Amino acid sequence: MKRLGLMVQIRFVQWQLTPAEADVALFALKGCDVAEIAALRATAAGTVRAQLARIYAKAGVTSHTALLALFVEELIDTSLLRAARREGENDA
Repeated sequence: MKRLGLMVQIRFVQWQLTPAEADVALFALKGCDVAEIAALRATAAGTVRAQLARIYAKAGVTSHTALLALFVEELIDTSLLRAARREGENDA
């Protein structure tokens, strides 16, 4: 899971998220909804919605599900590549 944390940090830097956006994005990735994020950050739900909209735009997605899928796809693709490499090494 350390790998996932590193992937998240790298993407947040690439997307140039502000510290507040990074916090909101991390809570969203952890499964928090808008009301939960607002309560955790002591801010209005409208502020969280606006931050999520900016996060989605910077990430090139349109929804929470699509944001999460970016990371899941990367993990799956990486895992499949590693498994294929190991199989190739075992066959040699």
